[in-house]
Amino acid sequence: MKMLGSRAVKRALVLWVGLSLGGGCATTGTPEMQVTSAFTDELGRHFDDAVDYVEDADQLGGRVASDWRRQIGTLSEHSDLIVQVRIETLNSGVDASGTANYRLTAVAAGRPLRGAMPRDDRVDLRVSAGEVGYNTVHNNEQRLQAPERRFLLFVKWAEDGARVRARWHLTPHSRAVEARVRDTIGYLDGNAPRETVVRR
Repeated sequence: MKMLGSRAVKRALVLWVGLSLGGGCATTGTPEMQVTSAFTDELGRHFDDAVDYVEDADQLGGRVASDWRRQIGTLSEHSDLIVQVRIETLNSGVDASGTANYRLTAVAAGRPLRGAMPRDDRVDLRVSAGEVGYNTVHNNEQRLQAPERRFLLFVKWAEDGARVRARWHLTPHSRAVEARVRDTIGYLDGNAPRETVVRR
């Protein structure tokens, strides 16, 4: 029987350790779905797997408007992905525990303001009965899937066991809300005309 040299043994040991560690790690998703920070309870109050239907916050006034602006500000600052979308499909079902849920497929309707879409330009969203966002989807199927309806989607990628899932919030898209988000994140449009300063 041929004995391995000390160098070969060391190489084999390094390879075994690497494979062992790799096999034990949780899945971090596709390159576009990377967990960038811990998902805290505070973030969960904003990335609430819910839809708001606020078309014009200025018309609301008072605490409702200020709370909405605060949420949009927090979402803008902490999102891994911000993109205009339309809801392509919305399905209801029941999971293995008997809990009702909704699964939504959001399709990009523009370039992301932050982050990158998965390769098929779709993000799967879900919410279950008992969660804060469930009733914002329940009985709003037609409203969500109206052909002309566009939303601004905020996503924070979070670990869910061995998988990565989207924690999310949807708000109706408008030029005003997009401008607010752009100002918050300091977005620069690479296709926008640039001003050239000529010094003499």
